[in-house]
Amino acid sequence: MSPNEMYEAALKPSRTTFGTILYWTWVVVGLTTLISLAWAEPFSNWLFAALIAKGVAPLLIKFVGIPVVMLLRACLAVESVGYVYHRFFQHVGFMTRQSQLFRRNQKFHWIHHMIIYPIGRVYKRRVAYVPSEHGVSLSWVVPGILVAGSFLATQLLVLGGTLYASLIFIFGLWAWAKLIVDTTHSRFHEQTHPWMNSNYFHWLEDIHVLHHWDQRTNYTIWIPWMDQLFGTFLDPKKHGEELKIALEDHELTVSDVINWRYLLIEATPAERAAFVSNAKQYPRSCRKVEMLLALLDHRIAAHPEDREAQAIKTNAIDMLRSIGKDPAQSMPKQ
Repeated sequence: MSPNEMYEAALKPSRTTFGTILYWTWVVVGLTTLISLAWAEPFSNWLFAALIAKGVAPLLIKFVGIPVVMLLRACLAVESVGYVYHRFFQHVGFMTRQSQLFRRNQKFHWIHHMIIYPIGRVYKRRVAYVPSEHGVSLSWVVPGILVAGSFLATQLLVLGGTLYASLIFIFGLWAWAKLIVDTTHSRFHEQTHPWMNSNYFHWLEDIHVLHHWDQRTNYTIWIPWMDQLFGTFLDPKKHGEELKIALEDHELTVSDVINWRYLLIEATPAERAAFVSNAKQYPRSCRKVEMLLALLDHRIAAHPEDREAQAIKTNAIDMLRSIGKDPAQSMPKQ
């Protein structure tokens, strides 16, 4: 991919008006349906009533049937709500551009992608996972509490559910989100861990590498069905070259251009200050800025009318100076 092709690939993909309406209708209807099923599916009540009518003991339904159903619903809730949250509230997009609260949340996730675990040799480390938020990760804990509290309120006050079933659901939310999803994600970035010999884990790991390679794709951690359903799935089997590039640590990618463009053009002063502070601790993240300057020189030479490319270059040079680097040494050799 030429520098100009990479730059243009980083721009917002174009769709026809009809295609855009059709796609977003599917996304809204599909996600709403899945979340609604997790919240209040009617099928288990019919099944349990039929089983009791057939002579199944009510205690078996209460202590086996209900827990199984509520735990499955909790898993569906984590996967569907998690997809919405990760895609629309933790990455650059419409929602993160509308609210400073969302931008603050997105900032921590951006630090995870671009500073602490950029693609390349530092994507996986020999040490334990390093979170981008110090202390309690409020960007995940607060949404989790809101989901659990909303479910409990609607079940008890609106839908006539029981406290017993609701508490099982809430336990399932915590168990799947913390013990499965969070643990899996942490191990994506660790070189040694108990799941190293699992083929399924390595498949998930490749999927997540592609998410770091192009942050418009592969938002789910454990079950990639959401990405497959809503058109954001990159299959590792079809993107072996991208996987190789992502871990070689010597090439700029489309995802890098997308994220650096965000920081250098759209980010608030607080977000830029956070980058400068973290970049001094993780200086390897600045290598991509230096590569970006080379790409921008090609873009500007081919399209001198592109004012945005000029602005990105100017801001990139200013940022290198603020970090303490000499932009002249980072500029590509002619």
